[in-house]
Parts: sequence; C-alpha cells; structure tokens
Amino acid sequence: MPAILRRGDQGPDVDRLATALRRELGADATWFPTLARRRAPIDEGFDAAIRRWQAGVGVIADGLVGPRCQVLLGLMEPPGDRFQETPLSVSAVTRLFPATKPANVARYLPYIEAALAAAGLTDRAMVVAALGTIRAETEGFVPIAELPSKFNTPAGGAPFSAYEGRRALGNRQAGDGARFRGRGFVQLTGRANYTRLGEHTGLPLTDTPDLANAPEVAAVLLAAFLAGQADRLRAAFERADWAAARRAVNGGTHGLDRFKDVVRLAADVWPARPAARRPAAAAGAVGAVGAAGA
Repeated sequence: MPAILRRGDQGPDVDRLATALRRELGADATWFPTLARRRAPIDEGFDAAIRRWQAGVGVIADGLVGPRCQVLLGLMEPPGDRFQETPLSVSAVTRLFPATKPANVARYLPYIEAALAAAGLTDRAMVVAALGTIRAETEGFVPIAELPSKFNTPAGGAPFSAYEGRRALGNRQAGDGARFRGRGFVQLTGRANYTRLGEHTGLPLTDTPDLANAPEVAAVLLAAFLAGQADRLRAAFERADWAAARRAVNGGTHGLDRFKDVVRLAADVWPARPAARRPAAAAGAVGAVGAAGA
C-alpha cells in the first residue's frame, strides 16, 4: 500500500480499500455505490464512505487513509511486538511529556506508532528520537502550524519574513516564508522540504501545505524525515551526542533541552536491557574494540 490514500487516487490499492470498506460498513456500504465498482477512483462518494467509517471507529474523519487507518482496516500488519524495546503505551509515552495532556497522547500516538512501524523505525534510538523530536517541536503532542516568534519574524517585520529568500530552505518566491512555515509533528519548514517529502509521499504538499497538519500525514512526514536522517541519528545516539541528534533534524539545537529530557526520562520508562553474556574470547575482542574507539 502507498503511504496515504486520498481523494483522486485509483488503482489496485484503492480496490483493496473499497473491499475493506464494504466489509467494515456492512449494510451501510450500499449507500456508496462507488464501492461496488472495480477500478473506481476515490471520488466524492468514496470519500464520504471513508469519512463515515473513520467517524464510526473514532479516528479523525478527514478522508486520508494512512498507516493508522490501514492497520484498522486490515490492509497493513499491525505493529504487534515490533516495539519490544520501547512499548508505546499511552501511559509510558505520557511520562515523557509531563506538561502534555494525556488525552493528546492517546489521540495521536496510534498514528505515530503505525507510521514508524511502516517506515521500519522500531529500534530504541529511532523511537526515542521521534518522541524527542515531537516534544522539541510540538510539546503538546499535536500536529500544529508554527506561530510567529522571534525565531521566524524580525522586530517590526511581516510574520515569517525571516524565512524569506532562504536558499537552504528552498524559499525562492515572495510569500514562501509564511506559506511553508513549520507544520506537523516535525515542523516541516521551507519549500524544499515540502517539495521533497511531497514527492516521497505522493501528496501535493507544495499546493496544499496545510495537509502537513493532518494526523496521518503529519505522522508519515515525521517518519519519512527521520528515516532520511536515520544513520546520523543512530550514530548520535551511540555517542550520546544529543546536540548532533537535534541538528540532524532541526538544523540547529532549538528545543535541545526538551529533547534531552525525553532521552533522560526514557531511560526510566524503558530501562535498557543488559547486554547478553558472551563467551570469554568474544567478550575480550569487544573490549579491545571499545578501548581503541575510546
């Protein structure tokens, strides 16, 4: 399945979605004739069926079928025990966000879990990096749009004008600073990032940048962005270099204190498992490597 199915899509994946919706909606599926046609695109009626199902199961009814909805529809394997080192229960994750409403974690964590699993980011370093990124960027565990601040708006200047003309962000047109301001869990910023991740996900993010705040999209963008920096992030975690971990995502160290707090709290929430005992010869070899590296 593609990362996210939405209105206008068609093809075999959409056929499988229609089959799943007919099963889930039961007799109510007859209200949506499009579901009975093969190779039918996601048109207005199909979109209405998706939203009806979403409302019925208690997820955000926006017509976007990403990893979270695909898991619920049986179109994607559930994460199961893939997060063995870091079981993503609401109670555990809430401990990493002491100033955040637990209801926010309960509402949005399933989207994060499904997106990380779909991207193969289930190891401890990447899970903690993802949660640390969310806390550093959007403390409330909600995908939001960036607000004007001293970091993006000079005194007396137009909102987000500090981003105007920034080549590193790919902002080349007037108004790009505000149009491509930070959004989502990762606070995706700049025309270049919206273009790159829009192509990666198949979503028209440059035309409709507010899509980055939809929960399915925000979770997929977080996972996609982190996957692109996975080598740097894992290396930074091995060195316990939290500033380098923030720079891999943020480009700077904004929010480093909150990121480091997540790392600190995670050590108590998910205690590291002791390394398995090894034969004496192997243990000696590992020690020699470690000493050389030090």
